[in-house]
Amino acid sequence: ISTVFLEFLKPGSLLLHSKPVYGGTDHFIHHILKGFGIHTVGFHPKKSEQEIIQLVEDTGHSDQLALVYIETPANPTNALFDLSMARRIADRFSRDDAPVYLAVDNTYMGPLWQHPMEHGADLVVYSATKYIAGHSDVIAGAVLGNHELMARIRGLRTFLGNMAGPWTGWLLMRSLETLKVRMDTQTRNAQKIAQFLNGHPKVEKVYYLGLLDESQPQQFAIYQEQCKAPGAMISFDIKGKEKDAFTFLNNLTIIKLAVSLGSTESLVEHPATMTHVDVSEEDRAMLGISEKLIRLSVGVENPDDIIWDISNSLDKV
Repeated sequence: ISTVFLEFLKPGSLLLHSKPVYGGTDHFIHHILKGFGIHTVGFHPKKSEQEIIQLVEDTGHSDQLALVYIETPANPTNALFDLSMARRIADRFSRDDAPVYLAVDNTYMGPLWQHPMEHGADLVVYSATKYIAGHSDVIAGAVLGNHELMARIRGLRTFLGNMAGPWTGWLLMRSLETLKVRMDTQTRNAQKIAQFLNGHPKVEKVYYLGLLDESQPQQFAIYQEQCKAPGAMISFDIKGKEKDAFTFLNNLTIIKLAVSLGSTESLVEHPATMTHVDVSEEDRAMLGISEKLIRLSVGVENPDDIIWDISNSLDKV
């Protein structure tokens, strides 16, 4: 992600990005890029195409728009963004001598459940640490793009030194052998767990793509157009406050407390004090990253065991 930003943005450039994004990406956008004199403007999933265009124009730097960056589904809320709309916005501000590229973080859906290039993305980025590696034993990233763009990525990567070593490469090759088996199991498990959470009296709201329907027409339409499965990431608001969320987390025995996702073991975290602690309070409030929000990455265990663990922990709240 950082290599893409640093290659396609320069001092004076404008970055248009979706909100929320992964906490580390949010920090890089708001602290690192601004230190290089790069302008940024974000938009949330309820903004219309015309409203986003107006946001860009209101910056006074619309002629310097260089990159549109979308994370969909968004971490940690599972909010969806329309990639075809993002492509149209990028094209609107492109010039013959200065194309505006569309980059998509597809980490939440992995290589199986969403294919951004089919919807106009120029670049697709992954935290390969997550579903691609899938065993919580690798730190790596991946970028996909055409030959011309990847030549630029490889060039900067060489100077930054952020290429994977041979041992990391071997572990990733090992993991690819079981990628589909793992991800198919994870999404089946997640659908069962989401249904359980959705009917539990101590759960206020569940954010899971498999629960979208016509009552949320915009999000449901994007899901049907872009996604091939609902994935294995579930977020939910527990009834109560931060102390109740912490009570739930502290009483889990099978699910592990960790900020990663996509691995064979189920992992849980509290975004407001963990992955997204650096996001401004104003943005957290606007985007629904509250003190009662919990994020769950579903693994390959027996789903009944995971439900048992969640049920027991909710009983303690």
